[in-house]
Amino acid sequence: MSEAGKEQMTQWLRTTPVGRGVLVRGIRFADETFVSDVDARDFPATALEQAWRVVADTFQVLQAQRFPPTRLTWIHEKTALYCAQRNDGAILGVFLSRKTPDVDPVALERMLAEFQQLAVN
Repeated sequence: MSEAGKEQMTQWLRTTPVGRGVLVRGIRFADETFVSDVDARDFPATALEQAWRVVADTFQVLQAQRFPPTRLTWIHEKTALYCAQRNDGAILGVFLSRKTPDVDPVALERMLAEFQQLAVN
């Protein structure tokens, strides 16, 4: 993906409204770089980088096993991680709080779908 395409996706991330219960969102590009949209006090960059690496590895392993997912979800005690992968290899990850009862599943679905369909240069 070109630098212009990465910048376009980064701009999309920064201008897309954050839904209720969202803790952090990030995009991992196919070149293994990533961006996120929050203050890193609660989510250090190294922890996010490791999370995005694990997500990318999981997508790759499942594809190698001929089970090519476009979305994955991990449920943890306090958080849930929803991920969507594009055809160009970019992955959107959205951490949600499981303690927030008013998470908006429609907004989450819309954000994941929009990311997958986003036309980039």
